[in-house]
Amino acid sequence: MKANNFQRLRELGFYQQAAVAATLMERMLPNYQLFSEVMKYGDAELLRHTLDLVWEWLSVKKAKINFPRLADELAEVIPELNHYDCFGVYPAVDTATALDSLLSGISNKDGAEFINVAKISQASVARLIEHESADLDITSEAELKQHVRKHPLMQYEMDCLAELMDIVSGIRQFERSDVKQLQAWVKEQGVSNLGMELA
Repeated sequence: MKANNFQRLRELGFYQQAAVAATLMERMLPNYQLFSEVMKYGDAELLRHTLDLVWEWLSVKKAKINFPRLADELAEVIPELNHYDCFGVYPAVDTATALDSLLSGISNKDGAEFINVAKISQASVARLIEHESADLDITSEAELKQHVRKHPLMQYEMDCLAELMDIVSGIRQFERSDVKQLQAWVKEQGVSNLGMELA
């Protein structure tokens, strides 16, 4: 069932895929915010504002939003991996990269970019699990993959994606109330995709 998550996502409509991607972004945003706060780098407000505009685009059909310009602004606040020696830079870059995919999907009317957001979120979770498993006695690539797949945090990530798709598959036309429902769902989870408590 779980292995088919991405296939299920491909079968959703364009706006449904966008809604799933935007909700996944809500779960990733705290990772960038924390990095930005600790390292005094970037612009967490810009990412928050950009995601708010995505929600507006989704629920207000005539909303005029310049997504390519937002993507240019976003590119300015993506941290350079080699400038930091802390793990937090990776989830921060993943968050900004996923948001860029979301904007690109909207600008180019390309649902594959929305599926990318789900893949980046999952890869971000996998990287954290691998990072935390460095001291475990894992000797092969296959063993590590198995460990990542069975890890509670990865199971949770997949469950969240499946549940999200259940919610949006019933929505044909997104209204503000649907947006509020999806945002409330993220708050109910209470944690980011990396298991960090939401403030």
